[in-house]
Amino acid sequence: MPAVSAERDSASAPGPRAATRTLPAARIPGGRYTLISCASIGALLGLWYIATNGAGWIGPLELPGIVDVGQRLRTLSDTPFLGHTVWGHAEASMRVVIVGWLVAGLIGAPSGVLMAWSPRFRSLTYPVFQLLRPVSPIAWIPLTIAWLGIGEQARIFIVFIAAVVPWVINSMEAVTSVDPLLVRAARNLGSGPVTTLWRIVLPAGLPTLLGGARVALGNAWTAVIAAELLAATSGLGYVALNASKALDTTTTVAAMAVIGAIGLALSLVMRQLVRLTAPWARGV
Repeated sequence: MPAVSAERDSASAPGPRAATRTLPAARIPGGRYTLISCASIGALLGLWYIATNGAGWIGPLELPGIVDVGQRLRTLSDTPFLGHTVWGHAEASMRVVIVGWLVAGLIGAPSGVLMAWSPRFRSLTYPVFQLLRPVSPIAWIPLTIAWLGIGEQARIFIVFIAAVVPWVINSMEAVTSVDPLLVRAARNLGSGPVTTLWRIVLPAGLPTLLGGARVALGNAWTAVIAAELLAATSGLGYVALNASKALDTTTTVAAMAVIGAIGLALSLVMRQLVRLTAPWARGV
């Protein structure tokens, strides 16, 4: 009988999650990981230089040289382009992203937690969420322009749409991934539903919740650039679009470089935030 029970337990255990617990993924030490990352970026920049400024394999209209892009960035840092310097446009994009991401978190995180914790709330809201989730944020842009025009409110709404989905999904996962034994133990000790959720479930699911925040921020940054390509009066996407219309690929690539650098910085900031608030989390 014990053997049969053990076989049933092993058959009912989820394979991927159990494998993750028993066989943790190999991790590269922090210093070596940083060195490899810097080397890969350096190799990409070196290849860019050789293909453009060095050997001239690619013409400046298809891909401007890295030296030319650097000089254009210096010029854009001091001279306004379409009303602002490049950092003024970056600030406009960042402002929209932060506001939209925070609003998405204030709505999406509690909604996801309640969907996972309350069957009644889930039955009421989850079908609507599943209906709207497949709609791309870009598909909302024409309707958003009709509602809100082309100002910051429209871009904030697009960012909200892009960020709220990972907030909701990871918040649900943060609750459902908690070991049920912890919940049952708390209930047996007299803990009520609200206390169990606040003091047991949410702290245990914090790494997953923070992972959702990180994904949501990446989605928000991508969405605001896409929105600025279609409806904006400022921002890095607006710079890239108008420069491309004038066949000014150097300015376009300079704006793209700033977009990539800020996206990388946001990811690093969120990773550091995870380490500070949930030092036991790994792989988030």
